[in-house]
Amino acid sequence: PTGSGKSTVLKLLAGLVRPTSGEVIVAGDRVDHFNEMERRWLRRSMGLMMQDGRLLDDRTVHENVMLPALAAEESYAEARRRGFLALEKCGLAEHADAFPARLSAGQRQLALLARAVVNRPVVILADEPTGALDSHTGREVIGMLQQLHKEGHTVVLITHDNSIAVQAERIIRLEDGQVVYDGDAHAPEAIVQPTMSAEPAQEATK
Repeated sequence: PTGSGKSTVLKLLAGLVRPTSGEVIVAGDRVDHFNEMERRWLRRSMGLMMQDGRLLDDRTVHENVMLPALAAEESYAEARRRGFLALEKCGLAEHADAFPARLSAGQRQLALLARAVVNRPVVILADEPTGALDSHTGREVIGMLQQLHKEGHTVVLITHDNSIAVQAERIIRLEDGQVVYDGDAHAPEAIVQPTMSAEPAQEATK
């Protein structure tokens, strides 16, 4: 449900916030002990598609997608090449020279996804990527994330939509900041029941 801590979990994994207690372990490393330089390295190794993600209105779609590659100190030519490949992967190559204002809501989400994968991250963190989309466009975004998963990326996806949650391999459900289920997405107990939550269709998934 809203306020259960789903977005906070993603921010902890990405090193965007520090925990007040406990441990955050990513690939065997205690990232809650990382210094600022190490935290920047961690973020560069992940693809971040955050709920409050924004495209810069005064830059083209291609220039927006290139930014993480430039931040990773790639040459301008290599960043351009990677940016265009990411746009091709997400079906946005024909909009490379457009400005974000010309994109539909779904195309903006795909541009954010292209930006998230431009550095070829092992892990993609996606915070409610379909929250503001119609069902058709939402399926397109989920389909792209599923394809990236098939190509070897780990996708950690936050969603309120149970129909999306059950497409994952594993569900971690949060309520009031606590994990109340962690297991196979296809197990009967993975499905939210009306007696378990005041908002039965809301899920946190992985």
